[in-house]
Amino acid sequence: MSLDPHDPHGAGNATTERTQAPHKLSMTVVEYTGEPDRCTVSPRGLSGIAKLSTWITVDKEVVVDLDAMR
Repeated sequence: MSLDPHDPHGAGNATTERTQAPHKLSMTVVEYTGEPDRCTVSPRGLSGIAKLSTWITVDKEVVVDLDAMR
């Protein structure tokens, strides 16, 4: 996917995609009363803007152990 701000469609193509090395991830779980617990996952070792903009949060119930899926 193209991240070029000048690409109005943002679709990109095979020539604009980059292969990245795998990251070690960190997961933080926040438990709620009466609501689903939430997991926030982000690459380890980031700081500053990269840390604030490189994460995803999902309901804990959709997170599975990686070894269980292999």
